[in-house]
Amino acid sequence: MIHSSVKRFPFALSWALLLLTMLLASCQGPGDSNNNPQATTPASLPTLAATAVADLPTATNTTAPTATVPPTNTAIPTVTNTGTPGPSPTASNTPTFTPIPTNTPTSVPQLEPTLATWESYSTDGLPTSTPPTVIPTAVPTFAVGGKTTNILLLGVDDASGEGGAQRTDVIILVSINRETETASMLSLPRDLFVYIPGWRMNRINTAMAHGAAVNYPGGPVVQLTDTILYNFGVPVHYYALIDFKSFVDVVDAIDGVTVPVTCGMTDWRLKSPELDPQDEDNWERFTIEPGFQHMDGDTALWYVRSRQATSDWDRGRRQQQVLRAILNEGVDLGLVTEAPTLYNTYQDKVETDLDIGRLLQLATLAPAIRENGVQHLYVVGKTESWVVPATGAQVQLPIWSGDNMMGETFRRLFEPPALTVATRAPIRVEIVSATENETMVQLAAENLAWYGFLPTISETTLPPQDQTEAVYYGANFKGSYDWLFSWVVDIYQAEIGLDPDTVSDYDYRVIIGNDYDACLNSFYAPQAFLDDGG
Repeated sequence: MIHSSVKRFPFALSWALLLLTMLLASCQGPGDSNNNPQATTPASLPTLAATAVADLPTATNTTAPTATVPPTNTAIPTVTNTGTPGPSPTASNTPTFTPIPTNTPTSVPQLEPTLATWESYSTDGLPTSTPPTVIPTAVPTFAVGGKTTNILLLGVDDASGEGGAQRTDVIILVSINRETETASMLSLPRDLFVYIPGWRMNRINTAMAHGAAVNYPGGPVVQLTDTILYNFGVPVHYYALIDFKSFVDVVDAIDGVTVPVTCGMTDWRLKSPELDPQDEDNWERFTIEPGFQHMDGDTALWYVRSRQATSDWDRGRRQQQVLRAILNEGVDLGLVTEAPTLYNTYQDKVETDLDIGRLLQLATLAPAIRENGVQHLYVVGKTESWVVPATGAQVQLPIWSGDNMMGETFRRLFEPPALTVATRAPIRVEIVSATENETMVQLAAENLAWYGFLPTISETTLPPQDQTEAVYYGANFKGSYDWLFSWVVDIYQAEIGLDPDTVSDYDYRVIIGNDYDACLNSFYAPQAFLDDGG
């Protein structure tokens, strides 16, 4: 279970607590102690399904329903998280790695209510409204290995309320594999419609606020981790939470971050952070162009929160971009060695249940994780839009059936990145410029690195040409990941040439033409990460 003693730690490793993406590599996993039992899987519930809207996800900022007193017809066992790793390693047997749930959970609410309650705390005095939508079947818990640690990274809208009683705007699961020194990040959209234990179906970003309102056992964060365990089968070992004002302070403390903006965007922004957001005259249209943009804290916050002109799915991508930029900045500045000095300086910026000793352990592994690669995962295309009948709220329902749906994404969360140099030879790519827009060449390299390739921008340049072209130095495409490569460099798979005769230090050569667009559409991202690369 999540540690109950919450401390406020610095952004001492300016990236460590905020990211938790790469740093938490030396945390003990659930099998590190013989006293740490595996999480129990909640009981299954009826599985009738409601009809869902079949259009693409279009998350909207709809006010969540009012809290409801849960009925008390049928008792449901309390979810228990996987035991929290202890403060120091303990030799033990590593549990068998079986990361695929054995049952297929239902993804949509039932047509007819079968009411239930957890009876784990008092709900006396809470307002009542429409009876809750019936909850889906619980997802069996993933069994993760002893070298794996899962961290929940949270961003909240303000600093009101201990433990984040406010709504959660950023929810990212980070899974660290200490054996391969790799990490995976999975962004959860705030409009996911899930069962909140002890309450009802609602948006996932309301879980912590509800936990604070009812004094949920363990606190608001445990309410959210129990929600994640029930709905996705993921045990959470640690968490870190930052409010947006502190996020701005953290980014400013390291003199800003340089973010590879692959997709330009325009949205409304306050002219100055101190202005009243309720006064419409204080707002202006703000545009950020593609390229490597250096952002101060306020600009970075706008970049990770904006979704009016894009979507919740795109926000997840941008949030991970900024986190990776902060990691790179922290490693480049050598902040690991300065951690003890910085500890007291930023102790009020981030709330976490990780102690300083653990953080110092984790920080030393950040360079290796950056080198070996981070897998970036999203649930885009793995949900369906649904309108809550009682409220008209538009939400997203997880899809568990079919190929490459929600279960596949969560399975990959616990695996090393497909192209990590920690487990296989890198796929090297030579990038040659034949475009009038050199920014696109740099962004092509960034996109290739993001998905695990090892790109090098050639000093050779060619006259501008209209089309991007690529060649693979091999007799066939086995193990080449050509299906992924073609999408990243924005050409058809069939357009990649084969050249088995040329001897090269690279596996691919791509010539970036004027048609190259670095803004990749996540809805069309290849999903088949096969063991042999296709």
